[in-house]
Amino acid sequence: MHISDTAAHSRQASLFGGGRFFSLTKKYLRRTILYILLLLAVAWAVLPLLWVFISSVKPDREILAFAREQTILPREPTLENYETLFTVTQFGTWMKNSAVMATTTTVLVISLSAMGAYALNRFNYRGFEAFSRLTLLAYMMPPIILVVPLVFLLVKLKLDNSLFGLLLVYTGTRLPFGLWLLRSYFQGIPLELEDAAMVDGATRFQAFYRVILPQAMPGMISTGIFVFSVTWHEYLFASVLIRSASRQTLSSGVATFLSEDWIYSWGILMAAGVMVSLPLVLFYTFLQRYLIAGWGGGALKG
Repeated sequence: MHISDTAAHSRQASLFGGGRFFSLTKKYLRRTILYILLLLAVAWAVLPLLWVFISSVKPDREILAFAREQTILPREPTLENYETLFTVTQFGTWMKNSAVMATTTTVLVISLSAMGAYALNRFNYRGFEAFSRLTLLAYMMPPIILVVPLVFLLVKLKLDNSLFGLLLVYTGTRLPFGLWLLRSYFQGIPLELEDAAMVDGATRFQAFYRVILPQAMPGMISTGIFVFSVTWHEYLFASVLIRSASRQTLSSGVATFLSEDWIYSWGILMAAGVMVSLPLVLFYTFLQRYLIAGWGGGALKG
């Protein structure tokens, strides 16, 4: 009787041990598959950028070589494409215009959307809720629908072919997103904080500036990152509203390298692609934690 009980106990222990082994194997297998999928997703995003960079340091004769003569790495690396890009074309002017437009638009959108979102969240006037919903609807409207009305409006105001007119368009089209995101973020900031500040003698604006804005800084930074990146590579409005080559931005200027049956130089085009993408890559690399914190906080608090 004792022997049979011992055998049953050992058989039960082996079953539990085997179940644990299969459970761990299933867990590691699932994690391995997940890592493989993540690596494939990263490769899908990074490999095109890597190919553009490698092509930018190749001379055109290597880029246009026949298939059998093609190599992944350049046989004769050169920076001639970058030198030609900044000396022959107006790429430096286009980059300066894009930097000014993106930076100014970001500052204006953050400033206006912070004050507007605060008012929409703290004051209960009739129509504020409907206006808040309309801001999201305005952001979801396709930009192509706005092109013709904006052209007529800017021509009437004599702001066509003007960077100031383009700045107004960029600010107006990015502002609904800033209002929507910051409004949801302000909803998570307790009213007691500014009430305590006003009890201590602060005005409404001082409470907003010194108490609320520091609390909303992650949301403001994430809004700024999004607005800057979208404005930096915007093409539609810049190509339609700007005609002078000296006033073009990066996307519309680089598009002049292309035509239906002719390309100025593949190497220069790839160098332009690297220079357009590099500031955004560095921007996201250093500020990605604020972007995730701001979007996550706005989503949870809204």
